[in-house]
Amino acid sequence: MEESNQQIINETDAEIDQRRIQKLVTYIIESERFTSDTILNIVFTDNAYIHELNKRFLDRDRPTDVLSFNLHTEYLPSELQILGDVYISVEKALEQAEDLKVQLQDELERLVAHGILHLIGYEHNDPEQQEKMEALTEKYLAFSQRGK
Repeated sequence: MEESNQQIINETDAEIDQRRIQKLVTYIIESERFTSDTILNIVFTDNAYIHELNKRFLDRDRPTDVLSFNLHTEYLPSELQILGDVYISVEKALEQAEDLKVQLQDELERLVAHGILHLIGYEHNDPEQQEKMEALTEKYLAFSQRGK
């Protein structure tokens, strides 16, 4: 795989098509008008680790499917475009994939898109925001599904 500022880290034994994830990440970044040198990490982990992060940083004592940590700050040099880190529980994604009757890869891609959109600033605190975020997620997943 070519060198990129968007790192995909799989800390699990799950087989993940990282090329599809990388294409999706690149497409989202370009579509949202970020440069290709934007720094972003996607970390696939387990329930135990994401539970620890959720408790430590959000005071939620449970595992979740995806957490986004925006690392952009005014203290960084302006030439650095850092979005942040997206952590995804592969265990939680597998449960959700089974419930939705979709492939694990497809659910992981949905969570990647969702997590990146949070880093960019999209939220789903009210119905209008939820609708916008869901529409964008579906747009990006449609792109990803074409590459199957």
